[in-house]
Amino acid sequence: MHCEGHDNGFAPHTAEQCAPGGYLHFGTLEHWIVSRLQRTEAQVERHFGDYRFDLAARAIYEFAWNEYCDWYVELAKVQLQGSDEASARATRRTLLRVLEAVLRLAHPIIPFVTEALWQKVAPLAMRYGERGEQTLAGDALRQAIAERRYSIMTQRFPQADESRIDESAEAQVAELEAIIEACRALRAEMGVSPAQKLPLVAVGDAQRLAAFAPYLRALARLEEVRIVDRLPEGSIAPVQVVGETRLMLAIEVDVDAERQRLDKELARLDAEIGKAQAKLANASFVERAPAAVVEQERERLAAFGATRAKLQEQRARLG
Repeated sequence: MHCEGHDNGFAPHTAEQCAPGGYLHFGTLEHWIVSRLQRTEAQVERHFGDYRFDLAARAIYEFAWNEYCDWYVELAKVQLQGSDEASARATRRTLLRVLEAVLRLAHPIIPFVTEALWQKVAPLAMRYGERGEQTLAGDALRQAIAERRYSIMTQRFPQADESRIDESAEAQVAELEAIIEACRALRAEMGVSPAQKLPLVAVGDAQRLAAFAPYLRALARLEEVRIVDRLPEGSIAPVQVVGETRLMLAIEVDVDAERQRLDKELARLDAEIGKAQAKLANASFVERAPAAVVEQERERLAAFGATRAKLQEQRARLG
């Protein structure tokens, strides 16, 4: 996680040093992941109180995998590669703090795994001395943990702090995620190789898109992000819409090849739609199959229909 051997932002500091240009600079991403952690901690506490250990485990898994690993760690790499050391320092601190909290959160469910990981993370996260214990850090803390004088079992179980829930940061990162997914969908739709970087043309809030641009370039494999007032006229490249934002890859399209690709895909979808319709028209299947299976087939049919309508619109633009 690029934290070993770095200043991870745990030195004593004042509130003024957390402002832009100070020792630490916590941005939208840090506020977002901490906010999501508070919501997860509240969910886990509620599920444990209801003896729903399965739901508690799912909440921890979904946060750790879907939000921390899948999104924050990848987005954090962009900040760590930037020139703003205060921002990078705050990012490293947040990476460690959140991971350490997740380990404490998951300890009742996977104790041996969390203990082993915590012994490596805790020296970097420097949790000791924060609540009245003897202050230990660095090599002294590593030695204390190695000698089993400190364990995750003796640490406070995480408790949610609602004052740290930031709905604005959550909304901004949700928009960023949606735009990244839309860019990936455009690449998949055009059959662009993951190794190939392309320019993105975007129409929307220029200030917001400019702030998103470094993350879009890294996570959507883009060469650049061009923010314009309107999309190029007459282009046959597909467009994705996210809220008020319109996105299009700047790519030269071989019209004949694209017609053939779309025709082939439309034929495949027609075959899948025909199969699904035949199943659902079969009274024996509808009556005897489990309700969940029947509903799944209906959802597949709806998804095929939506995809076909979208591709048919693209095909019509090609003449």
